Amino acid sequence: MKRTINVISSAFLMFLMLTTAAFAQQKGQQQQQQQQMQQQQQMQQQMQQHHQQMQQMMQRMNQLQERTHTMNQQMNQSMEQAQNEQMRNQYQNMHRFGEQLGLTLGNMKNAAERCDQMLQNRDMVRDQDMQRDMDQLRQRLHEMTDQAEDAVETMDRIRLRLHDQDQMQDPDQDQDRDQLQDRDQINN
Repeated sequence: MKRTINVISSAFLMFLMLTTAAFAQQKGQQQQQQQQMQQQQQMQQQMQQHHQQMQQMMQRMNQLQERTHTMNQQMNQSMEQAQNEQMRNQYQNMHRFGEQLGLTLGNMKNAAERCDQMLQNRDMVRDQDMQRDMDQLRQRLHEMTDQAEDAVETMDRIRLRLHDQDQMQDPDQDQDRDQLQDRDQINN
């Protein structure tokens, strides 16, 4: 009888240890699954945030393209109305520069769209190093957009100076300058 009790006790202890181990393993798996779900949710939130940032950046690029296009139209009009060949050449150079800047903005926008697509690809951002590099790329595009905006603003200031110089040569066109400034204020 004592031997039977020892066997039953040993079997019960063995059962208890196996049950405890199985429960601990199950608990560990649940915690691991919860961590994986949290990581997936964080990745999804980060991807959504990056997507929104890229959309805002592309919107800014669209606005810069539109602004550059408007300035090019104004310079083209000023070039046609310029009083002398030197002013026409200066307007023409600025017009060509504006066209190239517009093309550059278009290329940057296309690059930003591709970057956004890559950021939305889970396979590309799963790897920590790849995610870090993609974040750096996104940041560089943002910086380039800031620089492009500065370039457009500088181009606009140069355009206004050229217009002022042209007006000094023909004071009867002061009215045209006022109209251009009004349009610039509306566009900005």
